[in-house]
Amino acid sequence: MRDLNESFDPQTTLLLAAIESFTVGLVIVAQNGTILHKNRRAQALLEDMPWTSPKMVPETLWHSCQTLMENQEERPGLFPAGYTLVLEDEISTNHGTVHMRAQWFDWDNNINQSSDCFLITLENRQQSLTDLANQEAQRYGLTTRETDVWCLKRMGHSYKKIAASLYISENTVKKHLKNIYSKKEQSTVSI
Repeated sequence: MRDLNESFDPQTTLLLAAIESFTVGLVIVAQNGTILHKNRRAQALLEDMPWTSPKMVPETLWHSCQTLMENQEERPGLFPAGYTLVLEDEISTNHGTVHMRAQWFDWDNNINQSSDCFLITLENRQQSLTDLANQEAQRYGLTTRETDVWCLKRMGHSYKKIAASLYISENTVKKHLKNIYSKKEQSTVSI
C-alpha cells in the first residue's frame, strides 16, 4: 500500500515482509479507520467489498472495530488482563464468503510510534478449502478428475451436487471418492 520501507526500522520491515507472506488477508487499521497496511491477499478480498476509499477500511469491517472500541471504553474491566477479544463475522461477496476476525493490535513503528490499532484477518473460505484440497491432491497423487471431485467434497458439497457440477453420475462420484480415500490411506500408512 505504502512505499515507506525506507523510513521503517529493520524490525518493522521484517514484520511487513511476514505479513505479505500470509495466506490470509491481513489489514492493520488505525483507530480512525485509516488503513495503515494491507497485504496483497487482503487487497484482493477488499476489492470484492463495497469500499468507498482505498485509504479507509470498508464499513462492513469497520463495525467490528467500533465494537472493540466501545467494549474497551464502556467496559474496561470486563475482560481479564491479557485477554484478547476477537470479533468474527462472515461477509458475503461476489466471489464467496469471507471470514473476518478483528482484534486489537499494538502497532509499534517509527512513524506512528506505539499505538493501539486493529488487526483484521480476511479469509475466503472457498479459496482456502480449494487450496487445501489441491495440496492434498498433490500429496496423495490424485488424478485431475479426482482432484475436481475432492475440491468439491472439501467444500461440503453432496454427492448429488458434485455429480451435477462435474456432469457425472453419483456412482462415478462415489467411485472417485473411494479411490481418493484409498490413496489417502496408502499415503498415511507409508509415512
